[in-house]
Amino acid sequence: DFKMTELGPIPKDWEVKRLGDCCTKIGSGATPTGGASVYLQTGVSLIRSQNVYNGYFKCEGLAHISDAAAADLEGVTVCEEDVLLNITGDSVARSTRVPSNVLPARVNQHVAIIRTRREVLDSCFLQCYLTTPSMQAFMLKEASGQGGSRNALTKGMVSDFQISLPPLPEQRKIAAALSDV
Repeated sequence: DFKMTELGPIPKDWEVKRLGDCCTKIGSGATPTGGASVYLQTGVSLIRSQNVYNGYFKCEGLAHISDAAAADLEGVTVCEEDVLLNITGDSVARSTRVPSNVLPARVNQHVAIIRTRREVLDSCFLQCYLTTPSMQAFMLKEASGQGGSRNALTKGMVSDFQISLPPLPEQRKIAAALSDV
């Protein structure tokens, strides 16, 4: 059985919710003072848009910063299970979950951290949802024309995304099945 929603027909036991209402954090990062001149070979990871792809994380080109530079970026600390979303440039809308092997980490201003309320929204399910063809098309359409000549998604736009949300156990089953594929 289905019901009609603003997103189209969804199963009767699913809900449509605003993404911001299902998260404890949605926010982008910053560039450390000194920019690329402070990048190191080791240290705290600095995740940039070139590391974020749909469904996977590319470690090639991962920058690192000192503990002191990381302390200045404390507000953009990445936690285990966070979903990363590119919000500017040609790679806008690419999304993945942060792999634990790059933690501790911070993100630069081209990447948003989406931290779900785990009792409402499974981060694996969200990452799968964000990479569906329909959501990718929606985000790319929303991003076009924002930020001058550059594609961009704002924190407000991401917070206002409407998502169809199954019950949590079903979210986990869907995410597991899609991860197996």
